[in-house]
Amino acid sequence: MNAGPLKIFYLKKKVLFPHCTVSVRMRESKHTLGLAQGNQIIVYSLRNILDLLFVRRRVSTLAEIMSVEKEENTIRFQLKGIKRVRVTSLKRFFEAQYAEIPENTAQHDTALTKELRKKAQELIFLINVEETDRLIELMNFLVDLGQITDFISNYFVLDDSMRNDLLNETDISARSRLLQQKIQQIIEKIGKQG
Repeated sequence: MNAGPLKIFYLKKKVLFPHCTVSVRMRESKHTLGLAQGNQIIVYSLRNILDLLFVRRRVSTLAEIMSVEKEENTIRFQLKGIKRVRVTSLKRFFEAQYAEIPENTAQHDTALTKELRKKAQELIFLINVEETDRLIELMNFLVDLGQITDFISNYFVLDDSMRNDLLNETDISARSRLLQQKIQQIIEKIGKQG
């Protein structure tokens, strides 16, 4: 368990993966008071209001506030995901204790990493974005299977339900296989359109 409670943010229809960033705009309130660059918070993705009942069962993301910009009555936070965590207790729905979800990357097959990288590169070339070379270079820089799955999930999976499934899958091998299936579906869909 962590040392003390952290503030928890509930993001509607947004997912923050570890090793990735997201920009969030919130109304200024006592909940956002005192938050500054460098603070850590818990980020929990809400698909619907019923998800509030399952905060302790689902995965959250420990995040760091990278920047804070005030605009009239709102604040824009740039958040960077650090790791997957599970909320262990809540205090008035605005503060949470958490436990880290361990990721054992040492036992994963390098073939799984290579296959995932290959599928993602195939997709990148198919969609032919302006940043193709930069994305491939970034992806090749990542060597950890957990980081690669989160990076690809963040940039190439647009379906909110699938993004939540990928965040909540704590077994890295299972997450990688699920992501490969999703990438293959996207590749096939693009092939049919072309």
